Amino acid sequence: METSAITPASRPRLSLAASALVAVLAACSPSDPAVQAERQWHVCESSVFDQQRLDACSAVIASAVTEPSQKAQALVHRGTLRVRLRQDARAIADFGRALRIDPGLVSAYLERGQLHFNREAFEAAVRDYEAALSLNPALSDAQLMRDAALRSLEERSLGELEWLTRELAENPLESGLWNNRCWLRAVSGEELDLALADCNEAIRLDPRSAAALDSRGLVHLKRGEYSAAVADYTAALALDPERGHYLYGRGVARLRMGEEAAGRADIAAAERAEPGIRRTYQGYGVEI
Repeated sequence: METSAITPASRPRLSLAASALVAVLAACSPSDPAVQAERQWHVCESSVFDQQRLDACSAVIASAVTEPSQKAQALVHRGTLRVRLRQDARAIADFGRALRIDPGLVSAYLERGQLHFNREAFEAAVRDYEAALSLNPALSDAQLMRDAALRSLEERSLGELEWLTRELAENPLESGLWNNRCWLRAVSGEELDLALADCNEAIRLDPRSAAALDSRGLVHLKRGEYSAAVADYTAALALDPERGHYLYGRGVARLRMGEEAAGRADIAAAERAEPGIRRTYQGYGVEI
């Protein structure tokens, strides 16, 4: 049988529609980074196998085409998996990275708060639950967990207070013990008169204790003695310059005295020196 050769001119031509379809299929090929990232995202969200999910979430996080919001969510998923795998330090790092990308990501605060609670880091747990509630006050589970963390802190403080009292009976010249008891009472906000007496004794024994001056500054702050608080925080800063903790306390006291510019300057410097210091003070019951 005679066959005719197919010349370039006689080859069938693709229609415009067919050409467009080929282009779309090529763009959606398995090697396309966006398609691969989307597939990994579905595995990260829903796989029942922990290691498979962990690998997929890591791929989503590492992908250059992943949107920031999705990367933050993948970090939360991976952090939650790492908690289950007893990789607590890595989990905390993942939740922290997620919050740096999206400071309003409630799930990151909740998951990290639960991890802190399980590790009995109750102050950190309270800060995370408070942060979640500031974003969504209707979160009843967060309210319950925050209250549980606060109760645990109170119970721990009572135990530590009893221990410190016994230690002071045997070591009355230890400035650090007096300061520690003062600090516990200052943070709880109860027995502030006794707290002040403890701090005064700590400073009498060691006048150059910046920590004791800081503790007494908090006592004065909670007693509404703002001028005295400023004096103590300033004295602490003279011993340990640019310490964010002392700057923040002085800034709050100055604001409450009506010294707006000086107070805001101290608080800004404190947050540069110690990022997150505002939440630390919120854990002490101190709000701007």
